[in-house]
Amino acid sequence: MRLHLGPIPDSPGFAPDGSWQLMREPSPWVMQVLALPVGIVLSIALTVLWFSLTPLGQAPPPSAWGLFGALVVMVPVHEALHIAVHPRTGHSILGFWPSRLLVYTHYHAELRCQRFIAILLTPLAVISLLPLALSAASATSSAALAFASVSNGLFAAGDLFAAGLVAWQVPRTATMRNKGWRVYWRCG
Repeated sequence: MRLHLGPIPDSPGFAPDGSWQLMREPSPWVMQVLALPVGIVLSIALTVLWFSLTPLGQAPPPSAWGLFGALVVMVPVHEALHIAVHPRTGHSILGFWPSRLLVYTHYHAELRCQRFIAILLTPLAVISLLPLALSAASATSSAALAFASVSNGLFAAGDLFAAGLVAWQVPRTATMRNKGWRVYWRCG
C-alpha cells in the first residue's frame, strides 16, 4: 500500500481498449452532493434503530472528547476496512484529495464486480451495522459507539451511492478497473 496526496492517481499501464466500457458516474463534487441525501436518510434511520433496538436512551451522555475521539478513530478505520477487502497485491493506495475534502482508497488492478461492491460496503457493514446488531443482541449501548455508527452512515453515503451505480450498470460477472476517478468494466 502507498499513501497519496491529491486527486486519485491514474492507473499506470492501463489504457482501456474497445473491450472496456466506461461506467456512467458523476464528478466527485456532484457525487458528494447526490450522496448527501442518502447519507442523511441513512443516519436518521440508524439513529432511530439505535434508540429503538438498544438501551441508548439510558446510556450516559458522551463527552465532547468522546464524540471527537469516535470521529478521529472512525475515519482511518473506515478506510482501513476498504483496504482490508483489497487483494493483497501491492496495488492499494490510501489518499486524501484536499480540494474535494475526500479521503479515499484506490486499487490499481482488476477486480471482480462482487469484490468491488464488497470493498464499497464493508465499512458500512462493520462500523455502522455490526455494532448496532451486537448492541441490540446484548441489550447494551454506548453513546460514542452509536455516534460513530451514525456518523459513519453519513460518511459512507458515497460508498453506498457508488455501490448502487455499480449494481445498476455492471453485470455481476464483469471485471472492473479504475483509471483515476473513472471506473471501467468488461465481461469475460
